[in-house]
Amino acid sequence: MGKTVSRNIYCRIKIYNLVSFFPFPVLVWEKKMEKTLGELAQYVGGKVKGDKDIKIRGVKTIDEADEGYITFLANDKYERKVNNTTASAIIVSPQFKGSDKPLLISDNPYLAFAKIVDLMMNPEIEYPKTIHETAVISPTVQLGYDVSIFPHVYVGERTRIGDRAVLLPKVFLGDDCEIGDNTIIHPNVVIYANTKIGKNVTIHANSVIGSGGFGYAPDGSGYFNIPQVGKTVIEDDVVIGDNTTIQRGALDATRIGRGTRIGSQCQIAHNVVIGENTLLIGQIGIAGTAKIGSNCVLAGGVGIVGHVTVGDRVTVGARSGVTNDLPSGGTYLGYPAVSIEKMRRSQIAMQRLPEIMETLRSLRRRIMDLEEKLSGKNRTHSG
Repeated sequence: MGKTVSRNIYCRIKIYNLVSFFPFPVLVWEKKMEKTLGELAQYVGGKVKGDKDIKIRGVKTIDEADEGYITFLANDKYERKVNNTTASAIIVSPQFKGSDKPLLISDNPYLAFAKIVDLMMNPEIEYPKTIHETAVISPTVQLGYDVSIFPHVYVGERTRIGDRAVLLPKVFLGDDCEIGDNTIIHPNVVIYANTKIGKNVTIHANSVIGSGGFGYAPDGSGYFNIPQVGKTVIEDDVVIGDNTTIQRGALDATRIGRGTRIGSQCQIAHNVVIGENTLLIGQIGIAGTAKIGSNCVLAGGVGIVGHVTVGDRVTVGARSGVTNDLPSGGTYLGYPAVSIEKMRRSQIAMQRLPEIMETLRSLRRRIMDLEEKLSGKNRTHSG
């Protein structure tokens, strides 16, 4: 490679030529390390019960883990599998009491698991700091330091690209866009004009950012296209999954708040505003001008109608439909989405429905019998 590259951890180097016409390599540093359970506990802020000197070389699921690996228990329904695992150690919560194996005790086992995977197993990718000869870069583009621009990328007029940004093959950036420092845009992403993307953003493959919203006015003979002249703003530290569409505003901006995570195959319509650190799990549709608060969780398949407001810290369960405003701090389920307490009562009532129907039929028969008896007595008296 012409120079010596060193790292302070033991690792292997793989050099991948992504395509035959791509003349510079991507370095993938595959981590290979061994840590004691005590070292891992210190790293994640946990405690050890048992042998703190046991050696760990990676993380596996509770079904697959074997000697030398640590597993995790973040869901109580898997607790029954603990006695069958051959893992060398288990990450658990302080409430867990059911194993003689060495334990890494954490207040947040799932977070501890994620941090250990990142430390020990997540490859470090080093992108080439150059621009491929097949990329088309408009002359008015402003490029930051150490950018990586891959084959067949197009960058439009007056667009600004921040330091260490990465544009992978076949990314399209329209005119007057802004891409922040350390942002990574994966293959085949299309970013329309007048889109602002912050720092440390990741956009996965085939997503579309800033396309025109769905707006048509009936004109008597058909529909008149309403121009969508607003912008799209993606704030810092946002992650957008693959095949997701975020449309630009009709007049104002469509805005995704800092730290929000959007899953795959989501549709976010024009003028939607989403707060900070909100999770959209996947296959979610949000209609125009809806406002979603900060620190919310929208589970898979949620649909939200236009012009509603969802408050902060709201959780909406999978496949639910939000048709009205939801105040802050609640959990909602169903279609239309109602509070979890109301939904539970409804589910209990639904389970009792056959019994209730049988009771109603019985009461109806008794009423009919009583009516016949009363009718017969009335005929006797009248005779």
